[in-house]
Amino acid sequence: MKIFGLIVMGLFVAVLATAAQPLAGDWNAVIKVGEASLRLALHVKESQRGLEATFDSIDQKVMGMPVDKIEIKGQQLRFEIAAIQSVYTGTLSTAGTTITGSWAQLGMNFPVDFKKAAGEKK
Repeated sequence: MKIFGLIVMGLFVAVLATAAQPLAGDWNAVIKVGEASLRLALHVKESQRGLEATFDSIDQKVMGMPVDKIEIKGQQLRFEIAAIQSVYTGTLSTAGTTITGSWAQLGMNFPVDFKKAAGEKK
């Protein structure tokens, strides 16, 4: 019975580890604000504390902005950047290659879909 419990625990840990794994890597998107289109990048990594991320607004030359909070529950992603009063919520595709969602900032919402950067593992 102890062996069975260890196997179940091992499988549970493996499932948790792979659940966040598709999110790790670099993600690119474009946000359209009026007539302007701005390129965005989200850089996600796993650490001992869980998921960590930084954010770039490439065309505004803002690089490495810390993401204050990032979490994924099932396929639902949410991250916050307090410095620019922004929240992104989206759904990770089952293939782990796209995130379809919405960017909220200062009372406005914009559709933003991230795609995993070429060469990134799923």
